[in-house]
Amino acid sequence: MYKNLALINGVILAIMVFFNGMLASITGPYMSTLIYHVLGLLLIIFISIIKKNKLSNLKEVPLIFLLPGILSVITILLNNISIPKIGVTLAVGVGLFGQLVMSSFVEHLGLFGMPANKIKKEKILGLSIISLGIIFMITM
Repeated sequence: MYKNLALINGVILAIMVFFNGMLASITGPYMSTLIYHVLGLLLIIFISIIKKNKLSNLKEVPLIFLLPGILSVITILLNNISIPKIGVTLAVGVGLFGQLVMSSFVEHLGLFGMPANKIKKEKILGLSIISLGIIFMITM
């Protein structure tokens, strides 16, 4: 089930990145980033009201746990800047490659409380094939 959710997430991300880029080409990367985050805020407020979620005590949350919010804004902004120049496919491909490399690094070293899972030859081969595909996408 969770693998299906991850696949659905990937499809949604590709659609989101496409529309982010299109809006950025009309309004500019900064305004489109603002628009999408305001819409996201309104949506999560609506969902939270329906689900009757209570606001957590933010004083108890370690500051490092707020970093993903900042990284989310940076991610969308960088996509909005790059997509009009390099296209959706290359932006998503390079972005996913970056995620794979970083997650492999985190797993290999056991960072952020993850259990260490050493990189195997097969994973290096897979990353090499993906990087070769990206190189072809860039040069063709």
